[in-house]
Amino acid sequence: MQKNTKRTGYIGNLSTMNEWKKFINTKKNIIFLIIIVIIFATELLTVLKALSFVEMRKGAQLDDPILKLIPSYDVSKILFFLTYTGSIAGIMLAIKTPDTFILTLITYAILLSLRFICMYLTPLDPPLNIIPLRDWVLELTFYQGEPNLKDLFFSGHTATMVMFYIIFKHSKLNYFFLIYSILIAVLLLIQHAHYTIDVFIAPFMAFVSYTLSKKIIIILKNKKLYYVD
Repeated sequence: MQKNTKRTGYIGNLSTMNEWKKFINTKKNIIFLIIIVIIFATELLTVLKALSFVEMRKGAQLDDPILKLIPSYDVSKILFFLTYTGSIAGIMLAIKTPDTFILTLITYAILLSLRFICMYLTPLDPPLNIIPLRDWVLELTFYQGEPNLKDLFFSGHTATMVMFYIIFKHSKLNYFFLIYSILIAVLLLIQHAHYTIDVFIAPFMAFVSYTLSKKIIIILKNKKLYYVD
């Protein structure tokens, strides 16, 4: 039984290597991939830096009847664990094939854009009784040592996990991302780190981002900007 498991894992790794080997065998694909990665990295850094502008603005504090019913508790450590283990699992699945990797990059880039547009158009102050959500990685890199409180509408944590669930809907791990999405959404409300509307709108935004990404990829393939067999 153990031999079969090892053999299956070996075949899976070999298949992944062959997919990437075929993809990078074409110069057009390599150039396209480099451009996509650069655009994605630039957008990610720009959005993270722009969050300081969001933090400085005065916004509205919403009356949230659902949050009023939920006592606030600090669940930062659990959320940190779920966010990063879920994200690492999603990335590991995405890099298995060039097509999925590109789909994930473009979907997340669209998601980032939609999130920043929404935050820019809806200046909000944090919910009453918020417990700052600690992300020690971002605090040490982009958040200047302090947790952000106003990057609210919509929830990036929830949207990211739902995005992975949608992208890997045919994978055996799709329920893993569904469970993570639900847990993260509930815990964010327990922490009072988001308004209820932030969490509820996130899955819709993830679906919109995925749908737009699929349409963009069809256009790119039709224009023969890259090729995947």
